[in-house]
Amino acid sequence: MEPDQIQGGAVRVLSILAVTGLFFSSCAVAEDARMDGNDVPIIGSNQPTRNTAPRFEIVPDDHAVEASSRHAPVLDSVTYRVWVRSPKGMVFDIVPDFHFHAPNGNAIMLRRELVETNGPFAQTQIPNASINIPPEGQKAGAVVTGGWRCGMGVYHITMRATILDADGNHSNSITYTIHCNGG
Repeated sequence: MEPDQIQGGAVRVLSILAVTGLFFSSCAVAEDARMDGNDVPIIGSNQPTRNTAPRFEIVPDDHAVEASSRHAPVLDSVTYRVWVRSPKGMVFDIVPDFHFHAPNGNAIMLRRELVETNGPFAQTQIPNASINIPPEGQKAGAVVTGGWRCGMGVYHITMRATILDADGNHSNSITYTIHCNGG
């Protein structure tokens, strides 16, 4: 076979796989381009060309909430990665990883609440993320992944995260700020 025929065949196979949904798991993309906990992002080799790397910080919160019961999920910590490429090829500037455990193994949602921003954002633009992690994994400790694309604006956005379970319990909250393009 000629190299052109091999390359063309590979493109057809990849196209067929992509169309049938077998190529990669889907990415939950909303206006702010968040990923749900089922995606496994990989570090992108081509970082965006920006002068200032995005920053992430955990911030003190006078309105932080405690877990609603001893059976509620517990949000243990939030770590982050920068410039992460999703399986679909989308690059996220900041990817928070929410580490949690759920004693009953029935956590269903990561809720994000807008606390404060100097950017053009409203609560309606901050989507929740479904948690689709098996019960045993949640009991042992799991991670649900977010994702934020900064765009070109200079701003910061502060959000409060909690985890909800199927019994109506909520975890403690953790508040964090994303600084985009020096904001």
